[in-house]
Amino acid sequence: MSALPSAAPRLRSHSAIPALALASLGLGLAAIINPGLVSPAGLIGWSTSQLGLWAAVLAQTVVLVGRGIDLSTGAAVSLVNVVAIALFGLGWPLWLVLPTALLTGTVIGLANGLLIAVLKINALLATFAMSFVLLGLSLQIQPAPGGMAPIGAVTMMNGSSLGVPNALVALLALVALWQVLARTRFMLLLRGTGSDPQRAFNSGVPVLRTRLCAYILAGLFCGLSGIFVTLTIGAGDPLIGQPYTLLTIAGAVIGGVALMGGSGSGIGAILGSMFIGITGELALGIGLSPFYQQFIVGTVLLCGLAGVVLLRRSIDRTEDARIALTLSTIRRGEAA
Repeated sequence: MSALPSAAPRLRSHSAIPALALASLGLGLAAIINPGLVSPAGLIGWSTSQLGLWAAVLAQTVVLVGRGIDLSTGAAVSLVNVVAIALFGLGWPLWLVLPTALLTGTVIGLANGLLIAVLKINALLATFAMSFVLLGLSLQIQPAPGGMAPIGAVTMMNGSSLGVPNALVALLALVALWQVLARTRFMLLLRGTGSDPQRAFNSGVPVLRTRLCAYILAGLFCGLSGIFVTLTIGAGDPLIGQPYTLLTIAGAVIGGVALMGGSGSGIGAILGSMFIGITGELALGIGLSPFYQQFIVGTVLLCGLAGVVLLRRSIDRTEDARIALTLSTIRRGEAA
């Protein structure tokens, strides 16, 4: 029966392949239509504009793997952004603002986790209501875009090191962080909780604590996203993160994260969000009117989601057939 455990890691590793294919295809088309995108300046501009989304999609991935959802992701990013700018305006140094911004995101995640895991409020309803609370707080702190982050930090975020955009260096750090997280016992418990909460509970998995920790971790990633956004645009905007909520869900699903929980990869989710960002660049490169860009981007996303679902079903069927063949071979060997 040793063949069965080895099948699961291979199946999980397949989940990011469709997103990788879509992102590669999109990047290739974007480079053909707009060669400036792959120039040093173009890569810096594109990667810095997408870095916040790449961090936010990891927040959504964590809760989706645990069979949850977070509709407050965008509002959380916005709140972290305006809190950071407000603190800069009060004269706080960068080394003190950054951990405070991370703490802000973590507290938001803790609040969501308590509502969902402890009070047993439906995740969809709890995070939807939380998004309005966070939006109200953001508008109270900063009613309109403004403020200023330290010029040196903004310049560094929008710059490069040894020819490599600093945003891509930050992306590599995010990937490394996810890889470390993916190998922890917590992620094993989270996948078990997402696959079948009742069975996980019966097996001794602390489901309540696992879900609570998932939302806290999601809040931490939202804090990172808010920091990246702040240092990218250099200002505060109470509505800056609003598009992130749906974009993170779409990016995660395109990246192979199951909406019903239990499976998915942060790397696949990042690739899925890259595909979304590249789609927007393609619309701009073609020269479409802004009135049609959202329509085209939405249509491409729907096609991408459909393609991912169909490809994953094909992969699942192939994997199931291979497992069935393995079982049949084992049974014949035992019978002999």
